[in-house]
Amino acid sequence: MSDKFSNQNKIIKNMIDSFNLSINFDLTGYLEKEEEIYTKYPENFLIIDRFPMIISKSMEWFAPLDVCFSQNKQTPKEFFEVEKKFINTLTILSCYSSLLVQSSYYFSEREIPDFFTNEEKDYLLKMKDHPFIQIISPKELSNYLKLSLRGYEQTIIYLPELKIIAWVNELIVSVFVQDEKYRKLIDTISSTEGLYLREK
Repeated sequence: MSDKFSNQNKIIKNMIDSFNLSINFDLTGYLEKEEEIYTKYPENFLIIDRFPMIISKSMEWFAPLDVCFSQNKQTPKEFFEVEKKFINTLTILSCYSSLLVQSSYYFSEREIPDFFTNEEKDYLLKMKDHPFIQIISPKELSNYLKLSLRGYEQTIIYLPELKIIAWVNELIVSVFVQDEKYRKLIDTISSTEGLYLREK
């Protein structure tokens, strides 16, 4: 095993040990373990959303508010405004911890979408070399987040110093917060960026 991978595996082990969860951790990490973790630790979960509560009105009412990304037709500008709020929130949160990212793209046979530039594609192709990537710049993080916020792959952010794991999907982020004192930090950042924090 190369020194590069040996060192990275050590980083991953230390990160997982810092959470000390009674959940099996393997090559897939916690990509498919959100509900299992939630079942065991429901009081530790929060949702970062663009709405303060789950909307129960009819789709006819909700449809104009339900912006989403489309590669085949023009995406409404409102989508990019909301996307930026999520990227800013997670980027600021990541200032306070080392950062590892895991993406379902590692296991996928799909091509990188054409809306990424060649430089951005180079960042994302790193994920094919290893299931976990240690992120060193906001720009690199932004690319992985866009892949998830635009509905192509799921991304997980691990912030071991904050004891936080975040599952990023289409314009919604599910957050496991092991240390109660960091809930306020998440709330402050989210609300400043114009997003809401609610119970899962």
